[in-house]
Amino acid sequence: MTASPNLLTTIFAFLLVLGPLVLIHELGHYLVGRLFGVKADAFSIGFGKEIAGWTDRRGTRWKLSMLPLGGYVQFAGDMNPASAPTAGEDGLTAEERAKTFHVKPLWQRALIVFAGPLTNFVLCVLILAGFVYAHGRLIAEPEIVGFSETSSAKAAGLEIGDRIVAIDGDKISSVTEIPEHTVYFPGKTVNLAVERQGRTLVLPTKIAGEEVSDDFGNKAKIGDLGLDFAVPVVSGIMEDSPAEEAGMKVGDRIVAVGETPINSFREVPPLVMPLAGKRTTVTVMRSGEAHVLPMTIGSAVQKDEKGQSVTVGRIGVESGFGRLEKVGPLHALGIGVERSFGLMGTIVTGIRQIVTGDRSVRELGGPIKIAKYSGEQFSLGWEPFVGFVAMISINLAFINLLPIPGLDGGHLAFYAAELVRRKPLGLRSQEWAIRTGVALVLALMLFVTVNDLASLPIFGGLNFGG
Repeated sequence: MTASPNLLTTIFAFLLVLGPLVLIHELGHYLVGRLFGVKADAFSIGFGKEIAGWTDRRGTRWKLSMLPLGGYVQFAGDMNPASAPTAGEDGLTAEERAKTFHVKPLWQRALIVFAGPLTNFVLCVLILAGFVYAHGRLIAEPEIVGFSETSSAKAAGLEIGDRIVAIDGDKISSVTEIPEHTVYFPGKTVNLAVERQGRTLVLPTKIAGEEVSDDFGNKAKIGDLGLDFAVPVVSGIMEDSPAEEAGMKVGDRIVAVGETPINSFREVPPLVMPLAGKRTTVTVMRSGEAHVLPMTIGSAVQKDEKGQSVTVGRIGVESGFGRLEKVGPLHALGIGVERSFGLMGTIVTGIRQIVTGDRSVRELGGPIKIAKYSGEQFSLGWEPFVGFVAMISINLAFINLLPIPGLDGGHLAFYAAELVRRKPLGLRSQEWAIRTGVALVLALMLFVTVNDLASLPIFGGLNFGG
């Protein structure tokens, strides 16, 4: 298990995640407000007492505040950072009043409010699209080559060689499309459509629940069908390797090592590793024909579980999980949009499962858990860390769109009511709604923070709910 990063690294990574995301979110509000001629009185990263700041020539106070768990833009005419409108006489000139937020047309106010979550969504899209453009899109044939010992799919009647073509009617063309139907639904029964010897069969299959841990010991319950899709097709051959000398080629499918048949590439290393320096044969299928390749197994030195050096066998081949398909920038952008909406769907699924009791409230995370994960992802390198930033960004977009007064979604709900009623809600009604919404948000923050604290080892992993 990988050691968790130290406290300073965790704090730094947390600020590196939250600071830019809050800045981008509030810049969305600010820039669209400027576009429509609304004056911003204050632009704050954080809440509470100001730590540092300056006032620009437009009269906007840019500041860094004490509590770094959000931010706000206070437009002219707002009586507080929650954008509750000023009541009574404002004492403004006609020119000054024209620059206040609440005199703007409904559609402009809605766009200003919506711009914050939208920028977080766009950031997530750009990050995911950038990854796809840089590395390509993974395509992996959904052909079953093996089962785990407790596979629910095997129990349901699936066989090696079956190709999954649909889950609950949704078409499947790559293994990468399967997790969205299974990982978040342990215990659910789905209809798996498979192709077998030219026929299509539909087999009801219950998704098994499995508790998994990452390198840092973080545990999660996921759905798993117990399927292996590691098709043993050679995707790369190392120079001067035993495989190259024996005449193996990219695209060959390994079907046997010695006399032992092979279905999955995962079966190859355990057979090869004990044979360092020994002669054996590797049988491959190439263009429909079997080729038996005699070779002397190479050797390499690696560390075992106890940290001791051991010599293991190697043949020098790579068999990637599928293939990476290069895509253009527009295609990558489309994939980024699709995956971002997919992440939002995952959030909705998680919340629904917590409400219905299918998942524990312990899985809700607050600032402490986000800080912990930030430090861990930061320690793994820039790419996992940036991917984590994308995930938090889409979460911020979703949370801010919830119709809770005090959040962006609450303001949009007010505007929807105003559109239907053809007049705004009363100031007192808005004020009480915002107070109630802020109280609800603070109560939720308190709950998830206690939840975070209860999960820390120092508190013995206490459980306060669920």
